[in-house]
Amino acid sequence: MTPNLQISQLVINRLKNLKNECSGGLFGLMYSKNLIIMGFDLESSDKLNFKKMQDNFPTEIDLCGLFKFDECSDAEAHMQEILSCVDITDNPILLKVNRERDNFELQASQYRNGKLETIEYEIVSETEIYKQFFYARLIGYIELAADKCEKSIKNEFLSLRKRLASGNVIFKIKCANNNPIFFDTNNIIGLDQEANLSEILEFTRVKKTDEGGKKSKKVEQTPSDFSVVNITCLLKKSDENDKNQRKSLNFILEKNRLLIPIKIDTLAALHINTKAIALYDILIESLCRTLRLIEDNMLEQLERGKEVSVPSTYHFKPDNFGHFYTCIYADAISDDNDYLKLKRRELHQQLGIQLNKPVFRRANNYQFDVVNSSLLINPHVGLKSTVDGGKQSLVQGRYTYHHYMQDNFNDDGWGCAYRSLQTLCSWFRFQGYTEAKIPSHEDIQRYLVKVGDKQSNFINSRQWIGSTEVAMCLNGFMNIESKIMHVGSGTDLASKGSELIYHFESQGTPIMIGGGVLAHTILGVDFNNSTGELKFLILDPHFTGADELNVVQNKGWCGWKGINFWDKNSYYNLCMPQKPVIF
Repeated sequence: MTPNLQISQLVINRLKNLKNECSGGLFGLMYSKNLIIMGFDLESSDKLNFKKMQDNFPTEIDLCGLFKFDECSDAEAHMQEILSCVDITDNPILLKVNRERDNFELQASQYRNGKLETIEYEIVSETEIYKQFFYARLIGYIELAADKCEKSIKNEFLSLRKRLASGNVIFKIKCANNNPIFFDTNNIIGLDQEANLSEILEFTRVKKTDEGGKKSKKVEQTPSDFSVVNITCLLKKSDENDKNQRKSLNFILEKNRLLIPIKIDTLAALHINTKAIALYDILIESLCRTLRLIEDNMLEQLERGKEVSVPSTYHFKPDNFGHFYTCIYADAISDDNDYLKLKRRELHQQLGIQLNKPVFRRANNYQFDVVNSSLLINPHVGLKSTVDGGKQSLVQGRYTYHHYMQDNFNDDGWGCAYRSLQTLCSWFRFQGYTEAKIPSHEDIQRYLVKVGDKQSNFINSRQWIGSTEVAMCLNGFMNIESKIMHVGSGTDLASKGSELIYHFESQGTPIMIGGGVLAHTILGVDFNNSTGELKFLILDPHFTGADELNVVQNKGWCGWKGINFWDKNSYYNLCMPQKPVIF
């Protein structure tokens, strides 16, 4: 049966943003009776490498067709060419993208019996994708010994993949009730064989309780990211082999042989209605996929004639992608190495990403531990403004909400600008511009004393700081330059709509604003240029409660505010951080 075709809204948005006519491969996921297109790559004009990047996509997201811009007289020939490369459907998809006079049209066809047949498709929103899909993150450790030559490395990796696919591995899922779920070749322990994967997702979630120890009422929240379930990979080994397992993450050279420590870290995209019994085979393929990537990295190091270094795995989730992308980098090669810069530039081109942000630097790898921390990430998601006919421009990317009384530190009444600075710093960390830690209040005070802005008694005091000090600290801690906008009064902020829109569209960074004795963070604006109506998306650092999204949003600690929010009798300074030019 021909599956129903779905297309991620994010894929359509990315296709709209492509500047040049091009073609490329479509990557999708099959579930139930549906095929959903989740991503694409761009193919060079001289050579079509349809499956070259497939292992970098999460398992289950596979090559499923092509897209082409405007006229494509050779479409059927190319569909025939990829037929042998497409595994998840017998009828590859062709998306024909038409752009004429700024109009955007998308026509879908399937390749069936040697011909293209037009088909209907459904567009799936980003929010709906976060609701329906989640990721299994498989973690483990494997050692492999090989001679320091191409043939031996290839043979050993092939042998390892065969052993793993032959049932020599068990998977363990830690659950919130302390009763783990185990998977092996034929059995599931701790879960019904016919259960859906949504049950696994539910078992791994910690149930929140209120102060009385009762389960909190479930609050329906708009998801802004994927849920991730960690799964441990356990090899079936003898006791003797277990004793000899090495924990070192460095190569050990013994008579020109390499003992290769492989840290497994791989992702699989899963639909919540997939049967749990299918998970074992998916995880095996996920293991094999990451091993192929690691093998390719090692062979590439040999080909370059360099000393072979440990390959490490990094997962990235670029803005507006809707899926992860995995890269393997050799530990001995720094991000500033010219070779790695070139590889990243090529990757930007292959995925249609602008060269204005260091998407694939190590510092920008997806921080799973941060996602699971107590700090709220992007609490503005789901909030709606009410400016009639307004143009909305928002912060681009992720940040964490920092406010009074966090970290068991009492800064109530004086630390609002410090907290706003921490939110700004978190943005630059998330976007990969820096690996510097988010500074504490004492770090900030000591730095301002060090550079001569404050006297020594400022350290461990409860003195305020303002926009100028925030700009100084961004430069000192993270090498970030900032522009300062001076505004004579809160009323005058009403005339700054166009300038703020330009900032969020060109820079996308959160803005710290200080006036009187208060500081806030501006995350976006909604502006009607004709009527002059302007609203600000405000993140308020004066909040002293627990990090609960429904409270923060419903009580207005993160929300849209009108011009009357600002004091008419106070002047304001806005610290507007600028993205550095690094790649």
